[in-house]
Amino acid sequence: MKIDFLVQNAFAADGATRAVLNLAGALADTHEVRVVSVFRWLDRPAVAPAHGVRSLSLLDLREGRRPDKQDIRRLTPSRVIPRTQEMSWRYSQLTDDKVEEYLVGTQAQVVVGTSLELAAYVSRWGRPRALRLGQLHLLSTVLSAQEQSRAWAGLGRLDAVVVPSSAEAAAVTEAGLPGGVAVHAHPDCVPEPRVRPADGRSRVVTAAGRLVPEKRFDLLIQAFAQVCVKHPDWQLRIFGTGPEYGSLRALVADLDLYNHVFLMMEEPRLESQWAASAVAASASDRESFGLALVEAMRCGVPVVSTACPGGPTEIVRHEVNGLLAPVDDVDAFAAALLRLVEDDDARTAMGRQALEDSRHYGPEEAAGRFEKVIRTSRRARRESRPAAEISVGCTVEQDGLIGLHLAGVKDGRDDLQLVLRRRKAPRDERPVRLPLLPAGHLGPHRYTAVVPPDPGVLTEGRWDVHLDTGEGRPAKVRPGPLDLRGFGPVATGPEGTVVQFPYASESGHLVLRTWTRERHAEATEVWISEGVVHLRGLLYGSDFGEAEPLLLMRRRGVEAHSFWLSGSSSGAADFSFALPTSDLAEQLVGRHELWDLWVGRRYDPVVARLGRFLTDVVDVKAVFAYPNTVVQAGDGPAVLVKPYYTAGTELSVRVSEKAE
Repeated sequence: MKIDFLVQNAFAADGATRAVLNLAGALADTHEVRVVSVFRWLDRPAVAPAHGVRSLSLLDLREGRRPDKQDIRRLTPSRVIPRTQEMSWRYSQLTDDKVEEYLVGTQAQVVVGTSLELAAYVSRWGRPRALRLGQLHLLSTVLSAQEQSRAWAGLGRLDAVVVPSSAEAAAVTEAGLPGGVAVHAHPDCVPEPRVRPADGRSRVVTAAGRLVPEKRFDLLIQAFAQVCVKHPDWQLRIFGTGPEYGSLRALVADLDLYNHVFLMMEEPRLESQWAASAVAASASDRESFGLALVEAMRCGVPVVSTACPGGPTEIVRHEVNGLLAPVDDVDAFAAALLRLVEDDDARTAMGRQALEDSRHYGPEEAAGRFEKVIRTSRRARRESRPAAEISVGCTVEQDGLIGLHLAGVKDGRDDLQLVLRRRKAPRDERPVRLPLLPAGHLGPHRYTAVVPPDPGVLTEGRWDVHLDTGEGRPAKVRPGPLDLRGFGPVATGPEGTVVQFPYASESGHLVLRTWTRERHAEATEVWISEGVVHLRGLLYGSDFGEAEPLLLMRRRGVEAHSFWLSGSSSGAADFSFALPTSDLAEQLVGRHELWDLWVGRRYDPVVARLGRFLTDVVDVKAVFAYPNTVVQAGDGPAVLVKPYYTAGTELSVRVSEKAE
C-alpha cells in the first residue's frame, strides 16, 4: 500500500513531527511510505526519516536565491486556510497551488494530513479514490469551541480523523465533525531507544517541550524549588525552546536556583538524556498526547505529570508507572516529585513498570493500529455507497474455471457483455469482452459467462470487471456471491500454469487476478525454527523426478548476485528447503537488502518464482506475516532476517542491520 503523510515542516524536531516520522517508519516495514514536507527552511532535518521512508518538499524557503522564496504568490493569502488559524500566516496562494498539484498527482492509496491546515487541503483536493485521513494533535484540548467550528468546517470530505488519545476522540466525537467524519483514538508511536534503560540512580529530573505558557514550566520550577530545600544534590533539566525562555530564566534567577535548574535548549533526540534521568516531569495545563512522557518511559524512567486534559491520564497509571498531580497545584506537584526523589524502591519499581507499559506504543503496535483505522475507514466508505442494481457473482468450478453470473437484468437481452480491463495496461491494449448468455435454469433474470483459461486472452495482472448494457459507457460491477470452493489452477502442465482468482476490491468492485507462468513454485508451508527458514511447496509445470531441487536466492537489483541452496523431493512435484538465516546475513553488503526466491531443478535452466497464488486470501502480504530473526554475525552489528510476501504475492526475504 502507498501511504503519504503531508507534514508542515518535516525538518523540525517538535513532538507532532517526531510522532509522524515515527509512525511513517513503523509502516515502512510493510508499505511504501512517503513524508511530504510542505515547507523546507533547513538543509538537513533535525530527525532523519527512518530507513525505507521516502521524503520530498513542496516549497523550498531556504536562504539564498530560490524560486519559491521569490514567488510573488507568497504575498496573496491562502483561499483555503482561514486567517483565524494559528499557523495561517505560513499559507499563501503559492502553498495552495503547490499542495493542490501534489494531491491531484499523487498515486498514494492513503493520504494523511497531519495538521488542521493540511487536513483541510486533503479534504478539498485529495483524489476521490484515495483514502483521505487527518492526523491531528491540537483540537479540543487547545482550540476554543468557536475556533474548532471554523477549523473543522473544511474537513467534511475526510474519511476519518485520528487523534492521539481516547479523551480527545470522545470530545471531538461529542462536538461532531462535519459530514459525520469518524474519529479514532491512535496513540503516538515511539520506537525502542538505542540506549540502555535508566537505572534510577541519577539525581536528575528531566522535562522537555516547547517553552510556551500551557506547558507550565514555571509551575515545575516552583515545585522543584521545594525539592531543592530538602535535596540540594538534585537537578532539574528542561529541554526546549520557545517564547517563555526569557521569563523562565528570570524565574530561575529570582528563586536562586541557577545551580539546580538548567534550561538546556532543544535536542532532536533525547533518549540519552532520558536514560541519564531518575524522574520525568510534565506540569502542563493540557496535552494532546504527551510524547515526551512515553519517550521517557521507553527508557525506563517513571513519570510525574499533571492529570491534565488529553493523553497523560491514559499514559500514566498512578502509583504504578508514575504519579499524577492536580493541574495548577504547585504544592501537590512538589509532593509528587518528593515522593519519587525520596523513595528509591518506588522509583525503581515504577521505572520498571514504565518500561513495560511503554511497549504498547512501539512501532509494531502503532502500525497495526493505523492499519486497522485504514481497514475500518475503507469498510465505512464501501457501506456508505448506495448499492448498485446489478451484481456479478462468481463460481469457481472443480477444474478452476470461473463462471460469472449476472443478476438483476430483465430477461430477453442478447446484447449484454462483460468487459474486462487490465490495470496499468498499455494504451493500445484492447479490453476483453465476454458475451453474457441467458441462464434461465439458474433462475429468473440470470445470465452467465465463462472466463477463458487461455493465457493469451487474459494475461497476468488484475482485471476490473465492467458491464456493457449498450446504453452508455461500461460501468464497474459490484460482486455478488463468490463461491471459491473449486479454486485451484485452471491449467497446469508443460505448456504453463494458469491461476485465476476473483475477489472484491477495497473499493467494492469485482476484480479478477490472473497469473500465467511457464512454471510456478507454490509455497505451502513457511516456518522459522532455530535460525533456519523452512520452506515446503509444490512445483507446477514439471516434476522433479531424479533431479535435485534447488533454491535460487537473487539479490533484488543485482541480477548477477545470487547463490543456490540444495533441497529435497520425493521425485514428484513436492520440494522442501532449509535456509539458514546466517547465509543471508553473511551476504549483507549495505544496510538493507531484499532477496527474491526461485525454485529450479539441477541441470535445468528454467526456474520458477516462489509465491503463494493458490489461496483464497486476498491480501496475502498482510495475512501471512512472519517474524524477524536476529543473526549476530561476528563482531559486526546484529542483522534482521524476515521472510515476507510482496504485493504480487511472491515470497522474498528482507535482510537489514538491526538498529542499536
